[in-house]
Amino acid sequence: MSRIGRRTLVTGAVSIAGVAAFGSLLRDTARAQPKTLAYWGHNYPSRVKIVNEIMIPGFKKDAAIDVDHSVLDTSQLEPKILTAWVGGGEGPDLVSVGDYNLPNYVYRKMVVPVDPTAFGLTSQAELIALFEPHALDGFIVDGKLYGIPMDQGSISMVYRKDFFREAGLDPESPPKTWEDLIEVAEKVTKRDASGRVTRAGLGWEARTNTSHFYYWGTLLPQKGVDFLSRDGKTNGFNNAAGMAAFQYLFETFNTWHIAALGLAPTISPIDDFGAGRVAMMNTGFWLPPSLEAQYPDVSYAKGVYGVMRLPQFKGRTPATRLNPWIFVVSARSRLQREAWQFVAYMTKDPKSQAIWATQAQYLLPFKGMSTQPDILRIPYAKIFLADLAIGVPTPRTVKFAELASSVANGYDRISANGERPEVVVPDLAKQVDRLLAE
Repeated sequence: MSRIGRRTLVTGAVSIAGVAAFGSLLRDTARAQPKTLAYWGHNYPSRVKIVNEIMIPGFKKDAAIDVDHSVLDTSQLEPKILTAWVGGGEGPDLVSVGDYNLPNYVYRKMVVPVDPTAFGLTSQAELIALFEPHALDGFIVDGKLYGIPMDQGSISMVYRKDFFREAGLDPESPPKTWEDLIEVAEKVTKRDASGRVTRAGLGWEARTNTSHFYYWGTLLPQKGVDFLSRDGKTNGFNNAAGMAAFQYLFETFNTWHIAALGLAPTISPIDDFGAGRVAMMNTGFWLPPSLEAQYPDVSYAKGVYGVMRLPQFKGRTPATRLNPWIFVVSARSRLQREAWQFVAYMTKDPKSQAIWATQAQYLLPFKGMSTQPDILRIPYAKIFLADLAIGVPTPRTVKFAELASSVANGYDRISANGERPEVVVPDLAKQVDRLLAE
């Protein structure tokens, strides 16, 4: 399991264009005829700023290749990529997406293996050797590497210290277990005169179908099971351990009323936490930079919020969920090598790694990242590094989109409709088993 972490502001004026050896490699491949890559990515503000202000200008200067960067809402990115690649057009040359759908992309021959020569190397083995042991295992299918990490994230938790103080709780002693969290969450939950929750003690984010796996879905591996069985052929949760995980989810909405739906017109982890609609929330290392850019008064340095290890169930083996985002290149692209060169430009050099680490708090799992001074200067980096070490990958299946849709429906039945797990779980298990058998 790879381990990583970061901060120290690196301004937009920083350029990695002057790295002589790599720049020479790029210039050698440039053609007289101008080229433009189409790159699609999600609307995380720090990512967008880094790509637009640093990576694209530097790459264009070194390689004489421009990049047309399209920014899409996170919830719309995956459907639009699939529509573009399945349709008659070429779609984007390069995308950065969650790693969960990689098996589907490979199975449908939508993406191509990584080109080591674009990184100035001669073999896949040399490329893999640049990364932490096993950091790329999830992106290898039939012995071929198909993705390069943009962020090898894990899920921990943020909490509002100001709300803890308001409720008479010690802001320096957040709950360590899900059992202990219940009482704390009840105290920081707020309700209006009619009893409607206006501030949820616990925010189970569910922005997209895929988000279920790495927010409340962390409860399953903590119970020693998961959405799929170990061999990936059947569901892995229609058992006592799985039922207990779903029961905890049910009770947060329907018994303790510490979680709530509909607190805002749209679900955004930055807005929900920054605006004070939730007091505690599962999230990744990536949240603080964009949170504080949008809500400067919600400051870690000023003690408005804190970061804690993801709570665990008492007596269980600690676990959390890995949430990597990866770069992949389209099989339809006419600029495949150039697309991988842009990925190499953005990730390979230590200066580019420092930019991602300090400005977006993205964890690129190259060897030695967990000991980098820029990363360790971030006061809460070690918390995310510790959780990264116990991270469990999202279930791998070519039917992931269908699995995610079924899981989201089960979540809605429990959270919105109040249906009990003993009804929902067997139904969901049958759906999962059917789709895996198709």
